[in-house]
Amino acid sequence: RAAFELPPPAPPRAERKIYLVDRPGSVQTTLMAGNIAVDRRSDDYIPLLVMNQIIGGGPAGRLFLNLREEKGYTYGAYSSLAALEYPGPWSVAADVRTEVTGGALGEILKEIERMREARVSEAELAAAKRTLTAGFALALEQPARVLGFAVARHLYGLPEDYWERYPELIAAVTADDVQRVARRYLDPNALQVVAVGDGEKIKEVLEKFGPVEVYDSNGSRTR
Repeated sequence: RAAFELPPPAPPRAERKIYLVDRPGSVQTTLMAGNIAVDRRSDDYIPLLVMNQIIGGGPAGRLFLNLREEKGYTYGAYSSLAALEYPGPWSVAADVRTEVTGGALGEILKEIERMREARVSEAELAAAKRTLTAGFALALEQPARVLGFAVARHLYGLPEDYWERYPELIAAVTADDVQRVARRYLDPNALQVVAVGDGEKIKEVLEKFGPVEVYDSNGSRTR
């Protein structure tokens, strides 16, 4: 059996950077923004799940309510957390009209700042916990999902009673926990932003948010 050594985990980026993929003639911009957060074993995983649900886990999330319902910039704006063997990213994604690219990115940054600087309300916290717990309960009715839970427990060395205690772990998250993980992992000054759109129309707007590297649709850097 051949011996091998896995590469070290990728560290989070320390400074904000904008990556523009030029798609001439595009009528919209696909925005993604995020940074490395945690692996699946982290004690911060559950608080991050709750935080993510509040800021962008669905149509009741702050990003959706802001960018779609209030501003009308997009059909939807969501966030997600990927935590596996290695630390994965917390990220935001939205497709917006070309002319509101700057406004949309500004609102994303504003919502990140708000999550960091102000404690979430008890109503938001309770709603997020209900959604996560209800989703878990529904998943228990699907054999494939139950098998996935067992596999995850084995892969990541989780306690044997982890899934029995999962609703309790969700319920135990406080508003202070949410703000703590937001401050630790959602750093707007270190955000990595990818924008796919018409470079001629959005490059100058994006430069207001940080250094911009431009790539063509094949992934080759042009400037």
